[in-house]
Amino acid sequence: MSVMVIDIPSQTRERLEAQARRMGKSVETLACELIATALAPRQEARPTATREVLQAANRTRLLSAALQRKIIPDVSLTEVRQSLTQAAGPALSGIILEQRGSKPPRP
Repeated sequence: MSVMVIDIPSQTRERLEAQARRMGKSVETLACELIATALAPRQEARPTATREVLQAANRTRLLSAALQRKIIPDVSLTEVRQSLTQAAGPALSGIILEQRGSKPPRP
């Protein structure tokens, strides 16, 4: 690996250090990753799912220990979705509209 020295404004350096700390990486590693990402060919397929977009922008983080404890082992996301679609009662959007009441007509 080659060594490169770059002069950057102190404010940019502080932001880089803060992001590196949040991600648990060294400043050097994060800087290399950011440069490599910026120089990557743009022909790659763009992420389509929200999760992929957030992960590509480094906007995701691991679940906290409290949330991890709430996960029920051996229950898949598909099973959870099926249970929610089969649940009885009105949809949440319907409940919100009902509680909000009718809107006055627009002038």
